[in-house]
Amino acid sequence: MIDSHTHIQLASYQDLENMAMAGIDKVVTCTVGSGASSYQTYMDEISNLLNVYRRNAKENGIDLYIAVGIHPANIPQDWKKGLSLIEEYLSNESVVALGEVGINSDRRIEEDVFIEIIKIAKKHDKPIIVHTPFKNRLEIVKKESNAIERVGLNPELVAIDHANLDIISLIKDKNYYPGLTIKEGRLTPMDVLNNIDKFEIGMLNSDVANLSPSDALSVPKTVKLLRTKNVDRKTIENISEKNALRFLGKI
Repeated sequence: MIDSHTHIQLASYQDLENMAMAGIDKVVTCTVGSGASSYQTYMDEISNLLNVYRRNAKENGIDLYIAVGIHPANIPQDWKKGLSLIEEYLSNESVVALGEVGINSDRRIEEDVFIEIIKIAKKHDKPIIVHTPFKNRLEIVKKESNAIERVGLNPELVAIDHANLDIISLIKDKNYYPGLTIKEGRLTPMDVLNNIDKFEIGMLNSDVANLSPSDALSVPKTVKLLRTKNVDRKTIENISEKNALRFLGKI
């Protein structure tokens, strides 16, 4: 199983142990830049992910991969100085995507940052993991999609995360991948079961972090429910592994 969107730097070592015991063998973690006062906050976070947290994951039999970017909720004033450094990290074999990026509110700076990140993704042919907020979701996803289309990024390189029934039609119409976040305030395992025909092109993830209630085992718990309800085995494999492999390519 693959957990396609986490913030493992904001989780615990025990979370990694439990994930491994539940059958997760690959994890993608996204930069979040909590409290970023400068771009250096992101640089330090990425360095720790590539060194400390990849080692911790490996000790538990998990391959940890990194998505780098500037989170829309944590944009430092000097964010432009960090763009070239983020771009340099894309040459690291453990860095597989740009993320978590996107728009969280109506601040113009969020769209400005997002557009610059999309340009980097297009230049390097890298996938992006795109954030969606709790409020004004459809309006903001439309704004994100417009930015993606203006830059001209291949839609197959786009995952719109925290997908739910309110935005799934737009995601599918645009040929993006939906990220299926199993977490309080997002999706439940029953939501996935009851709408499996809409979500079967998606990628399960926990979005685990200590910033809000989350469960490092939400992906295997969802897989267990789908199995017990006799959901087609191939469909389960797709949303728990195969779709993420198609999207991310080299993991």
